[in-house]
Amino acid sequence: MRSKIIVVLTLALPVCYVFSCNRTNKAVENNQQVFPESLASTGLFKGKLDSLLPADGVEVYQLSSTLFTDYAEKQRLMKIPAGKKLRLNGDGLPEFPEGTILAKTFFYSRAKTGKNIKRQILETRLLILKNGKWSAGTYKWNQNQDRAVYDPLSAEVKVTWLDKSNAPHQVKYHIPSAKECVSCHQSADEIIPIGPKGMNLNREIMVGKKKINQLIHMQAKGKLILEKSAGKLSALPDYENKNIDLEHRARAYMEINCAHCHNPDGIAYRQSIMLNYKVPVKESGIAFQKNNIVDRMGNMGQFHMPKLGTTILDKEGVELIRKYMISLN
Repeated sequence: MRSKIIVVLTLALPVCYVFSCNRTNKAVENNQQVFPESLASTGLFKGKLDSLLPADGVEVYQLSSTLFTDYAEKQRLMKIPAGKKLRLNGDGLPEFPEGTILAKTFFYSRAKTGKNIKRQILETRLLILKNGKWSAGTYKWNQNQDRAVYDPLSAEVKVTWLDKSNAPHQVKYHIPSAKECVSCHQSADEIIPIGPKGMNLNREIMVGKKKINQLIHMQAKGKLILEKSAGKLSALPDYENKNIDLEHRARAYMEINCAHCHNPDGIAYRQSIMLNYKVPVKESGIAFQKNNIVDRMGNMGQFHMPKLGTTILDKEGVELIRKYMISLN
């Protein structure tokens, strides 16, 4: 018999790190210093660093639903040690081989620097699996875009960027500290990846001029062992795809933007809601907290959610969740 989650209402409370400081501190202790000083030394890129051209053996991967980070764009890379493979047996995280590196580079394609409009790269975040434990670290890019160095401290970078309609926007982009990285990536006392779950990788991608399932493509390239066929795995929807029904889009948004904290092993484990995509809505606590969720997402300030990673509102995301909460009536 499936055990049900007991929902306790906690209205208008922040996700307070005091609630789970012991978990965070233990995870920080496990975050070994395994990062070379320079990003160029990691072997992830070849040629000029700012070309972001993956080195041989480094794979680009895509997710169906992605984390919102002040409208920044991202390149996701996976470096699997030679002769080793991922192993996937369900909708959750694959089994990663020792030595795996996951990298995510954040940039704005149309940043305004002086009189020029060009790509501005801000940071590259790495997860490195060493001795059976993940370590999280961030590399900050310099203004010349020719060097990125490891730095465990946070920073703010002022960016002016243009959207698709050429409207300018300004943001004080926040680069997280090592402790902030750990607070989102922890599961109980361990650091884990967030995005590359089986259901979020189970999507079509363009290979040349053809569409192919990403998991099947990774298997064909010898990078992945699929213990179940891709057709038997769940597929997380793309929450930006308006052809998908409202509930699945909204739950996918919360899975990738909120559930890494709001789950039994996350930093918000003592809160009243569990936001994983596969938790039935009746057991999630969402209906009891719907007004609180919309208020927290829609207002920047002390109680804003997500707690980290955003300094401006995700207007489209807030509207999606608002519509979903209304539909629960």
